Amino acid sequence: MQPIAGSWFMAGQARREPAELAVDGSGVARVVSQGEGRELARVNAAELDVSSRLGQTPRFVRLPCGGVLETDNNDAVDELMHQWQPRRFLGWIHKLESHLPFVIVTALLVAILAWASVFHGLPAAAERMAHALPAETLNTISRETLALMDRLYLKPSELSAAKQAELQADFAPVLAAYRQLPLKVLFRQGGERVGANAFALPDGTMIFTDEIVTLAQRNEELVAVLAHEVGHIHHRHSLRAMIQNSVIGIAYLMVVGDASAVGDLFVGLPVVAATLAYSRDHELEADRFSVAYLDRQGIERQAFVNILQRMNDSAQCRELLSEQDGIAVDELSESERLALCGELLAEGGKSKDSIWSDYFSTHPAMQERLERFVEYPFVDR
Repeated sequence: MQPIAGSWFMAGQARREPAELAVDGSGVARVVSQGEGRELARVNAAELDVSSRLGQTPRFVRLPCGGVLETDNNDAVDELMHQWQPRRFLGWIHKLESHLPFVIVTALLVAILAWASVFHGLPAAAERMAHALPAETLNTISRETLALMDRLYLKPSELSAAKQAELQADFAPVLAAYRQLPLKVLFRQGGERVGANAFALPDGTMIFTDEIVTLAQRNEELVAVLAHEVGHIHHRHSLRAMIQNSVIGIAYLMVVGDASAVGDLFVGLPVVAATLAYSRDHELEADRFSVAYLDRQGIERQAFVNILQRMNDSAQCRELLSEQDGIAVDELSESERLALCGELLAEGGKSKDSIWSDYFSTHPAMQERLERFVEYPFVDR
């Protein structure tokens, strides 16, 4: 057979040297420098270690001495392997990757595996991990999350001490019903960015904004929201969302190599926990949890439906007003905002995509969700 030309690398050296590999009739393989004919290595052909063929990428012929010959003459290397190492011939990899139907089937299988991993495997793994984390981890995550939210988005509550005490008294039966969870309720001003909202932290802390308290027409509506938030804590939805986002970010880094995007993701993970960016299934699971509590206590499910509809209207209204020049949204009362919003909508105003449209897009369609809430099977006391 004809000599195989390539580049020779001595063991432990990065210097490249043009060389040829030739095998004589007795099976002795010799590597000689091109031009000079100086022998660089000698070995029995049966001892050669040849990398598998993959397309037209270069092959590596490794010798026991540690030297390596790199060559792009794949056909000559295949001939060498056929003749001197027929049992170890690795051409099947090249045959498979050159076979179009096999490539198509493999691509489909990879796509199906990726889909199943992201939408089924990862959520299941995240749930197990979230429930395995110790209380100290939950406390640390929640403490840092609340500190970040207080610094960037929230302000101290302006609710009177009497109003807070009244709400805490109404909330007490809910907290007592789930004594196995370290639940507590705090109040904050949501401001323009958060508005009328309530969210739960992994350690059992639940934040109610002044705006949602103002939005409620009766305390039972807030009790219904509280039961929903307890559902998020019971199922550890915020932790599961953080774990899933972390794993997806790491996978993105491994595939794309963009570390800056993943860095931004990790910086924003506490906000993920605080803004309820849960999956559709998480929201429906928390809804069912709330339904069970309301039914056991004899509270009408419509209480939750009413407050959620008003929260949706308030959020969309706030976004629409924020796009109008010359309007100080924070200086308007909730009733003034809704009245002005109604006027703008009547004039043909339309809200653009925003933080709130992103927020509600993570939830089930509002009308569908409220219909499901009312139609869930009754939970007997």
